[in-house]
Order: sequence, then C-alpha cells, then structure tokens
Amino acid sequence: MTLVQPHATTDRAARVSAVVADIDTTPAIDNDFYKLWMGGPLSYPAVRVFAREYLSRTRFTAVMVALSVLNTTDLAARVECVRNLYSEYGNGNVEKAHLVLLENFLCDLLSRLAGHEVSTAELSLEQPLPSTSAFSAGQRELFSSTDQRVVQGALLAQEHLAFAMLTRLYEGVRNYKPLWRREDDFHEACEYFYVHIGEAEKEHKREAITSAAAVCRTEGDFAVLVSGYDTFLTLTADYWRGVHRAVAEADDDSRVM
Repeated sequence: MTLVQPHATTDRAARVSAVVADIDTTPAIDNDFYKLWMGGPLSYPAVRVFAREYLSRTRFTAVMVALSVLNTTDLAARVECVRNLYSEYGNGNVEKAHLVLLENFLCDLLSRLAGHEVSTAELSLEQPLPSTSAFSAGQRELFSSTDQRVVQGALLAQEHLAFAMLTRLYEGVRNYKPLWRREDDFHEACEYFYVHIGEAEKEHKREAITSAAAVCRTEGDFAVLVSGYDTFLTLTADYWRGVHRAVAEADDDSRVM
C-alpha cells in the first residue's frame, strides 16, 4: 500500500483535519433539533424528553473513551485517548466528572421548570427512544471494534461533534435563563457547558486528530478511519432526528392541553 504521508506525522494530522473541516454542514450538526432547541423556550414535557434522551446518550461517553484506550494498540494514539478519558472523569475529581456536572444541571433545570424536585434517577427509569437505543448500540459496536482504525474514526467524529453540540445546546439553555433569579446562579449552574466549551472539547478535538493520525500510515488505513467516522456521523444524525420528533410532539401536545 502507498503511504499516506511517509515520515510526516504532522502531514497525516493535516489530512485528518481536512476530514472534519466541513462537519458543521452534516446532518449530525445542521439539523432540525438544534434549530428547535435554540429557537425559543419549550414546555416542561418537551424539555424532559430532551433531558431523558440526552442523558441516556451521554452517560456512556466516558465508557466509549475508555474502550478507545483498550481497543487502540498504537501507543501514541492510546496516550491521547488516556488524556481524553482523564478529562472526562474530572481530572481525578469525581465532583467534576462530566457526567456528574450534566446530571446536576439537568436536575436543576427540570426542577425549576416543573416547580418541584426532579431527579435524574427518575429519567433513568424511563425507556429511551428506539432511536436513542440504536445510537448507543451502534456507538458501542464502533468503539468495541478490534480494528483500531475504526475506533479512532469513531472517536474523531465523537469529539468533533461534541464541541458543536455543546455550543448549540448552551445557546438553547439560555432560553431558560429567567428561571434563575440571579445571573451568577445561572452561570454557576452551567458549569457542564463551560467546562466543555472553554477547554475540554477543544483539547479533545486536538487529541482525537493526533490519535487518528497515529494510526493512518497508509491509504488503506485512512479509508477505514473515514468509514468509522462516517458511520458515527450517520448514527448521530439519526439520533437527533428521533429526539427532534419526540420533543416537538411533546411540546405540541402540552400546548394543546
């Protein structure tokens, strides 16, 4: 096989970077859910549906990164994955683990909208949408692959979608800012978003490019990597399509009642 870029890791990284350059134009990001979410405040039932589906999807993110460590054999690539995983777990502080920050935020938002305490434990008892379950199953299959190129392609997609996802979700969250009496209270509640937008996801994107480039030494490697990447984009687009339908229906139903 022809080498993609012999003896030039930086050149391989540039080629991987080119793959994600137009990610904002894909249905995984340019979709109806984000438009609905950012377009204005939704009813409590609609936000609850979103919270349930997003939590169901996101609770496995750190597990997927851990699988990327286990299923990547290239040492340089694995080191980058470990950095990503350490960040997911709050850099060693359980209270700052990303899942903990998310659960805290969702509890706060839903409780304010409902007028009574709502826990994420309640959401976890509800069955997620079939489209969300399909996303989680497909995601696990990609990250459990015995082919590190597939794993790194999926990780590349996951991390580059994450920054765009979180900026858009945060813009939508601002629609609910009046629920907090003090401005500082709102921003303190949004730590989950600020941790990701301000630092974590920017670092994760860089790390994902570095680890992807490390396993792309031939044209064949690159093709397999892109296949894993594209599959993750398709899974994500289908996930948001399902969330959009369910959230829109819940919002319409609540406004009719």
